[in-house]
Amino acid sequence: MEEKKRISWENFDLYCIIRNVVKHFWMVVLSALVFVMVIYLAQRLALTPKYSSVVTFSVTSRSSSSQIGNLAASSTVAEQFGELLSSDLVRQAAAKRMGMSDFPASVRVNAPDNTNILNMEVSAATPELAYKSALAIMECHSEYSKPVFASVVLDNINGPTIATEASSGSTRTMLLKLSAPLGAAAMIVLLVMSSLQADTVQTSVGAKHQIDGKLLATVYHEKKKRTLRSRLSRKKTSLLITDPLCSFYYSETIHQLRVILERAHEKDHRQVFIITSCSENEGKSTVAANLALSLAQKHRRVLLVDGDMRKPAQSLIFEQPISRGKDFGHFLTDGFTEQSLLAAVEHSETSHLHTLFSANVRRRKMESFSADSFRPVFAALRKHFSYIIIDTPPLGFFADADVMAEAADATVLIVRQDLVPAIAVNDAIDTLNESHSEFLGFVLNNVHSFRSIVLPSGSGRYGYGYGYGYGYGYGYGYGHNYGYGYGRSKSKQSSGKSKKKEDGNNE
Repeated sequence: MEEKKRISWENFDLYCIIRNVVKHFWMVVLSALVFVMVIYLAQRLALTPKYSSVVTFSVTSRSSSSQIGNLAASSTVAEQFGELLSSDLVRQAAAKRMGMSDFPASVRVNAPDNTNILNMEVSAATPELAYKSALAIMECHSEYSKPVFASVVLDNINGPTIATEASSGSTRTMLLKLSAPLGAAAMIVLLVMSSLQADTVQTSVGAKHQIDGKLLATVYHEKKKRTLRSRLSRKKTSLLITDPLCSFYYSETIHQLRVILERAHEKDHRQVFIITSCSENEGKSTVAANLALSLAQKHRRVLLVDGDMRKPAQSLIFEQPISRGKDFGHFLTDGFTEQSLLAAVEHSETSHLHTLFSANVRRRKMESFSADSFRPVFAALRKHFSYIIIDTPPLGFFADADVMAEAADATVLIVRQDLVPAIAVNDAIDTLNESHSEFLGFVLNNVHSFRSIVLPSGSGRYGYGYGYGYGYGYGYGYGHNYGYGYGRSKSKQSSGKSKKKEDGNNE
């Protein structure tokens, strides 16, 4: 027998569940409206309104005028009187007085405790019918009740009344008022259950359980616009580690990722690193840009290549124009020489980073590329750069990243919190593991934590977001918000450790 899937609460974050409810709040409102409509129609079609006419009697004992005697008589008479009024004999007599074949109302009699009062409630489909039915019973009951109730006297002290609204009106109104919150609550429960069943990666602990790979780092969300002026501005800008507004915690996370790449370079002589993601809008382009900047702060020969030739983003991140004929895609489609390739590489004097941007390449040409198309370019770049960071399209939509991974040395997968199911991430990792390059691990990106919101001073979690909206031509599109950030930094390493010298290429 198959084991039932067990829910591990450490795999879920309350923030993601609440965000899913807020994101689909229109469904909550719609569900509330649907419940109100259904209840209203059910009341109109299935429930017949009832109007009641009330008659009040007093019960007086013939043999005793004391209150005790009257109370004792009323409690005994109430039950017998109710049975009498509900009997077919009285109902038929009342129907004849009304000129009808059947009695058109229902009768209910009750006696309040410790009183000599009897209340008779006659309910019918209309106020007039209820009133006439009560009068008919009052007129005909005496000829049947006198022989039975010889020891008591029934006096009419009030009624019959004429109903102004249905006796069930308050209940119907209350049910209508409750239908909206009940419908909203039902949809919220469904949305919460969908969050629990989505099997997306929401926490660092869950990532270790759900993903078949090594968790390299957890990057927490951070607000991009920290100043009032930037909030009022509508300009879409990126936040890089060279920006003064970038938090120390985010920078340290990027530096930790840099150390992982440095170890791969020093140990296994890895030079070409692919940065990709399983789906769109996971933040791989910003992570790739910041990794390259972090490496350039320490090493002089670092190149960032925009390998996303379907919708390039690196030129937007660095706010640099693209020169036609000097982009990465041009050298793949039209050929190159080593001199022309190096001439197209741009260098920043401030960040010491070398960049090779890319322009759009037609889909037919992209589909004709193979690993052999990239190997000559990568081989030429290897001679002049120690670290080559390549930003690629999402692995789940196109084969570009898989093809380039065959010609590269190592790959890193960016996984955004609560976006892609864990099974899809594992499929992407299996694809990367089958390539020629080494899969180093994955980065859990744009992580929000409910704990960091409730206890911001003790959470130590930060992050940031930026947006460049662009879409792919197959019905997919990058969204307008990429979010990244940093969580708690690791403990400082011992200062007694000596730094490793850079290899000869860096010098």
